[in-house]
Amino acid sequence: MWSMLGKLLLKLVINGIIIVPILMYLTDATFMGALSATYTFSLVTYIVVDQLFLRLTNNMAAVLADMLLTYAFFWIVERHFYDWSLSFTDMTIVAIAYGVMEFFLHTYFQKDKGRIGRHSFYE
Repeated sequence: MWSMLGKLLLKLVINGIIIVPILMYLTDATFMGALSATYTFSLVTYIVVDQLFLRLTNNMAAVLADMLLTYAFFWIVERHFYDWSLSFTDMTIVAIAYGVMEFFLHTYFQKDKGRIGRHSFYE
């Protein structure tokens, strides 16, 4: 359990360092708005993609799922919660940055086969 919390904390810190400044630069997001949206997104993707989807598929499929969720989540956030003027190009930049970061995080997560491996549902 502590290993999973450590991985979640690592993901939150890296997302805070990479995605928050990108959102603030590309849009008129405030620091707290970008931080809250990014951390909510990180929690959702950690549960859905890193803990469920990555166990059943490979790294590239999980990265693709992360990038598609990036588009969907930030489009919903921009349309319904914040008025950030986030364009399709801006979402593409965020999704690519997030995808590259997630590729390396998934590689790190998959090293611990007992926690995030394909057969850990049956243990």
